[in-house]
This record gives sequence, C-alpha cells and structure tokens, in this order.
Amino acid sequence: MGSISRPSTIRFAAMLLAAAVLAPTQAVSEVAVAGQAAPGSGSTAASGSGQAAQQRPQMAPVGVPVAGMPFVHDPSTVVRFKGKYYVFSTGRGAPFYSSPDGVTWTREGSVFAEIPADVHATVPKNDGINVWAPDIIRMGGEFYLYYAVSSWGSFNSAVGLATNPALDPKDPAYKWTDRGVVVSSNGNEDLNAIDPGVILAPGGALWICYGSYHGSIRLTQLDPRTGLAFAPKTLGAPIATARESEASDIVFHDGYYYLLVNHGSCCKGKNSEYNIRVGRSRAITGPYLDRHGDPMAKGGGSMFLAAHDHRIGPGHFGRLLDYDASADGVEGGPERFSVHYEADLDRGGRSVLDIRPLLWSLDGWPVAGDNLADGTYQILSRQSENTLEEHAPMTPHTKPADAGAVPAATTAAVPAAVGPERSTSDTAMPIGPPVLHLARYLTLDHQKWTVAPATGGFYKIVNLGSGDSIGTTAGAAGAAAIMLGSYTGTDTQLWHLDQFPDGGYRIRNKATGLCLTATGADAVVASEFVRDDLHLWTITTP
Repeated sequence: MGSISRPSTIRFAAMLLAAAVLAPTQAVSEVAVAGQAAPGSGSTAASGSGQAAQQRPQMAPVGVPVAGMPFVHDPSTVVRFKGKYYVFSTGRGAPFYSSPDGVTWTREGSVFAEIPADVHATVPKNDGINVWAPDIIRMGGEFYLYYAVSSWGSFNSAVGLATNPALDPKDPAYKWTDRGVVVSSNGNEDLNAIDPGVILAPGGALWICYGSYHGSIRLTQLDPRTGLAFAPKTLGAPIATARESEASDIVFHDGYYYLLVNHGSCCKGKNSEYNIRVGRSRAITGPYLDRHGDPMAKGGGSMFLAAHDHRIGPGHFGRLLDYDASADGVEGGPERFSVHYEADLDRGGRSVLDIRPLLWSLDGWPVAGDNLADGTYQILSRQSENTLEEHAPMTPHTKPADAGAVPAATTAAVPAAVGPERSTSDTAMPIGPPVLHLARYLTLDHQKWTVAPATGGFYKIVNLGSGDSIGTTAGAAGAAAIMLGSYTGTDTQLWHLDQFPDGGYRIRNKATGLCLTATGADAVVASEFVRDDLHLWTITTP
C-alpha cells in the first residue's frame, strides 16, 4: 500500500487517483472520488491531479467483463479457485475482480459495505470504508482475507481478517465473516501495521509479514485454525527495515525463504520510484541477506523488478496460488507472480495489475519473467537444441545437364536436402504436405515463427516464410498429428505458452490439451506433457 506516514494532500490524492474503487451501487466517476479532501487535511486535491484523471480511462462497471488487466492498486496474491482467478485490492470495502483465463476480468464488487465495527474501533480515524493492500490464502476449506485499515499520516493501523468458503458471489456458500483484528500498531511503536503478506510454510505453520515506512517489517505467527495471531499484543520479529520499504511478502523455494519488499516511493504516477527487492534465509525468521550478503534489516536487498518500458513502479509482489491444481495452491509446474504498476503508460498512466512467469536462476534467486509480446521468434527444442522449422519433403535433387553438353545415359542422384529449404530446381518436386521438423538454425524464414496473442490467453504460431499456422488434429487419446495450414482461428490452432521456472516453455494445444513434443530425432508430434526436455522449448528472438 502507499506511504501512509507522509501526510501530503497531493500525494494522497495521487494514491486515490490510482487506487480508488467505486462501491458497487455507485455510478459516480473515479474523478469524483479523487477530488475529495484528504482525511483530516481540510484541503482538496490539486486541480492538476483532477485534470490528469479526466484523461484516464474509466474502470468498468460491476459485472461487465473487460479484456486486459484491471486497474488496481496494491493487489492481493492472485488465487485460482473453481476455474476462476480472483484478485483483491485497495479501495472502498476491498474491491475484487474475477477472470476465467487471467486475461479478461470482471469487477465483482467489494467485500464490505463498511469496515467491521471491531476493526474500525482499533483505528477510529479511518473513514469506515477504505481498505488497503489485502492478501489472501486458503486454509481448511476457508479463504482468509487479510486487509489493512489506517488513516493518512498516522501509524495507528491494524490488519483485519475476514473469511469466506467461496469467492464467487453467485455461489450459495458465499458469505464473508468478520474474524476481528490480527495485528495492530497504536502509533507509538516502531511499526506501522499495514501491508499484510501471508505464507503457509512447509510443515503447516502460518505466518504474516507486515509494515510500511516506519520502523521495521515484522513477522508474526498465526494460528492456522483461526487465522489470528498466537500473540496479538506482542510485536512481531523484525525481519527488514521499513524506513524506505513496505509491501512485504515471503515465498519458499528449494530450502530458502525469500523476502520481497518494495523500496522507493509510490503514488506519484509515472514519477513513482517503486521497485521490488529480495533477500533470502534458511529460516523464516531470518536473517534475510541479499546476493551480496547485506542484511535486509539494514536496508539491503537485491533488485528483483524495477521500472521498464511502459511499466513504471512495480509493487506488491505475490506468487499466484492455484487451488484447482493443489490443496496448498502450489501450481506444480509453471510458477507465476502478480504485481501492479504505479503507472502503465500504455494504459493512460493508470495503476494496472500484471501476472508474469516466475523463474529461478541457477544459483537459486527469483527472476522476473515476462509474457511473450507479439513478435517473431526462434523456437528450439530443449532436448536437441535444434530449431523448429516448416519442412516440405521433396523428391531427390538431380543435377540438370549443362547447356550444349552431351546427355549422359544416367544422371547421378543427389541426396535429399536437409532443413527447411524448398528447392526451385526443375528436377525436385514436393512429395507431400509440409511438416514440422527440427534442424540446425540457418536464419531462414521457414525457421522463424510469428507468435501473437489470439484470445483468452492463447496464442497463434505462424510460420514467417509460408504463413502456415501450427495446429493439431483431434487424434487418438494421448496423441495427435501436427497440421500446418492457413490460420482460421479454430481451437486446434490455438496454443497456451506456459513458462517453467527454469525458462523452458510448454506449448499446449487448446483443443486437445496435448503439447508439442520432440521425438528425439528430427520429428515433432503432439503428446501428453511430461516435464522433460523432449516436451520443453526455448523461445527466443532469432
């Protein structure tokens, strides 16, 4: 969440411009929300901020699906449950969104009409409706939603908990239940208790990290049965400085706990300085050290993600939890993470959600992958390191007679060409339809592929040389033939590109669920996925 400790009216207005979410029953514009006075400030936002907001696209009404990531600030961990993705964010009553594919999102409404009375009583200066920086996890058949409540310019803050067995408002079981205050700060401690990040550690222990721009980022153990703190009146253990950081989250990978926090300032649009830093520890309680051995408790932290291209101020890291894949949400294959950008210059400078591949370096540090952009690529087998090409089988080449020469009784046969070459010789003719083939890379157009988003998170893969699209037939169970032909947009020609933590891609067909597979020689088929180099591909610029 944004920097609560700095009571600047203009900066507060900037946060609202990026984060304000309308209550489900309201039809007023985001500009009207942003134009309100900062709580306790007695003044209004600068007119320039309101003018900028008028140029920004409006968010969608509740219940209207919109293609593209939603305008959110301080997103929770993204979770998948019963075929839908969900994300919660800063705003009135904790607004949330759903998506069937992670590409088209629908604003569902908000968790609260007003903040529960027992939580609001802990932070009476809060306006009773605005909630900050939620996080979510599923435990024992219930979703635990942790959310921060505070007021501008104060360190009197709290993290509350609400639970629900369902996330779809249409589900008969859908009902949020207030569970009260989890952790808090009274304004006098070395702590600002906002920005919760929750982790279920190996072995079943539940922990919450929290803190923002004052004192320390702290860690408190929770009771997995209730979601509440074992010792709510005791300050959690300090694990990182919060003098210039906030939005902490912890993930576990291969024997280490990784603490990710935001450094730099937020809530200034394209001028925001947010960046995400990381350190790791063998114990969840720390000490967390960066790549150079500098402790995060003293300001250390290696760069994980900073501003790049049109995406400014990444913040609020969360590793996606897929509860359709496993009970603990671990995806079991490709890993993904979510962030928001303080400003996406391609989306009117608004704060926007993003979901990206989470990769891991050979020495065990998290790496921010990126989703493939529309472009031309080389696709290589991880098994043979040969490149995917479109190959037209040809008759054997024969050497034409020289002009004026006496014809020989016979003409020596020349071996068939290897690779994507389509011969223009008068004596070599196609003897079958084009096929997918693996060969050494020779920079030919038939070895290059245009990869472009199609619909619902799927891509079309089209050969640069021929214009043919890769597709499959229905085939028998567990196998299908590869087909090449003009793109028609059918499901057999749509592919999902899932990047695994080591960088390899699974190329999975929408219609059959089968994946491009190298046979070990030079042929390519579609088959059931097995996580090995025959089924994984490197996609890179040619």
